[in-house]
Amino acid sequence: MVISVIGVGYLGAVHAAAMAELGHEVIGLDVDAARITALQSGRAPFHEPGFEEILHRGLASGRLRFTTDYADIAGAEVHFLGLGTPQRKDGFGADLSHLEAATESLRAVLPARGGEPTLVVGKSTVPAGTARMLAGRLEQVEGVTLMWNPEFLREGFAVKDTLEPDRLVYGVRDPGTPAAEQAVAMLDAVYTALLTAGAPGW
Repeated sequence: MVISVIGVGYLGAVHAAAMAELGHEVIGLDVDAARITALQSGRAPFHEPGFEEILHRGLASGRLRFTTDYADIAGAEVHFLGLGTPQRKDGFGADLSHLEAATESLRAVLPARGGEPTLVVGKSTVPAGTARMLAGRLEQVEGVTLMWNPEFLREGFAVKDTLEPDRLVYGVRDPGTPAAEQAVAMLDAVYTALLTAGAPGW
């Protein structure tokens, strides 16, 4: 499958390289041009055991590349949102500005799929109600469905936890509807190798 990962900090970069390791064609996107240049050159912007190895393998195979241009990810079947949601500087709530900006930029290129089934998958930690708000924007585009797929990464074990998870959690609205079942099937296709290896789904 062709996959994009929007936001390639610690979570997103590991996820992008891991998905390439599973055999997918992956495009990592970030607005930080210096970070993109480093990753495209095979330089890890953080230390995480095993990450540099799968980064190099993905780049060498041609399955993994990085960009700052949303037009480059317009044709992807699945888009993962891996952006940070730090605490707001002016209060106790989460700062969703990066996630909201990325969602708007993504929505602008999604019509390129021409109504073909397209899955957007949130991985960021967000307050209750965020997925409903983002779905209201994204699902205005024909063929687009939003799901949530939280990550459970331990520092120092992020690569192992991504490639050998002890669980896969899906958050989907209106389970049992055709749109929900199609979205689940698409995410199952992304994780086929993990599910076949015995990762339990929740």
